[in-house]
Amino acid sequence: MLDSIIVGFGIAGLNYAEQLRKQNKAFCVIAPKDKSASHVAAGIINPTVLKRYNPVWKSEEFLHHALQSYSEIQKSLSDQILYSKPIYRILNSVLEQNEWSVAASKPLLEKYLTAELISSEALTHIQSPFGYGEVHCSARIATEKLIETYLKETVKERLIIDEIDYSELYFQENSVSFKDIKAEKIVFCEGFHSVNNPLFNYLPLVGSKGEMLFIESNELSEEVIIKGPIFIVPLGKNQFWVGATFNRMDKTSKTSVEGKNWLNKKLQQNLLADYKIIDHKAQVRATVVDRRPLLGRHPKHQNAYILNGLGTRGVMMSPLLSQWLYEYIEGNSKLPPEVDIKRFENHYFRN
Repeated sequence: MLDSIIVGFGIAGLNYAEQLRKQNKAFCVIAPKDKSASHVAAGIINPTVLKRYNPVWKSEEFLHHALQSYSEIQKSLSDQILYSKPIYRILNSVLEQNEWSVAASKPLLEKYLTAELISSEALTHIQSPFGYGEVHCSARIATEKLIETYLKETVKERLIIDEIDYSELYFQENSVSFKDIKAEKIVFCEGFHSVNNPLFNYLPLVGSKGEMLFIESNELSEEVIIKGPIFIVPLGKNQFWVGATFNRMDKTSKTSVEGKNWLNKKLQQNLLADYKIIDHKAQVRATVVDRRPLLGRHPKHQNAYILNGLGTRGVMMSPLLSQWLYEYIEGNSKLPPEVDIKRFENHYFRN
């Protein structure tokens, strides 16, 4: 009998698999052939909220753990997946320059923000007459490369390409079975697909659709991530991720003309370089009404767990969240109340 079944294999499922791998636990992964939202994510590790000049919740813990964890994973793989990249935040006025200077002097932000502004001349193909503010602890994870390489080199025979049929799950006191697979526990890391999971669809997973462009330009710098009205993220080989839109009404992964035009318009506000659009994609992020992840045990089935609701910070937060969940399951440690799904338990019993 296996220790665990992991359902779903985006960035959350991968990081939970890594917890099990490090502890030599026997597990399998059940995931559909379709790519997850993590495959098309920018993969930015950014401990700050640049729109409001605030640190991310528990930023220092999440940042340190993420950089350490991905560095360790990278050593076990045959390809590079971690790229240290500063973020240059475009400043649009003297007022924004002053706001940046104030933010950079705050105790919770001074470890991330460089007080001295970057000259507008630093990047010749970006229009930023008032220069840039620099986030210097940021990085990018090549999420699609990470997931595909990890599946091929680490999960290997543990992967089962299948759509989970919840009606075929059979729970006993100390085990759970799916078809001919039996394990002590099952962990759902399904992203927005969790809204179709009858075990956890009581949770307020609202989802937000994001569209992004992939462009090619031989004039843009590949050394920095640009943050203006949208992000411009270097992917290597003169290709860049541009995004993203934010739509809570549309829950499909279909691209739209409106989304493409909006992104193109925002891109042209600050871009002075020639570029070519090479792709346009969309996915639904797993977001929650209170903007906190969803971790914990099902109220009825004590061997069913969830790791979800990571939103736009999933790449940075999932390594530590995975450790929290693993220690909760295996070591009976408590989950932080901000992420524990017990905060929504009344929703389950109300239904």
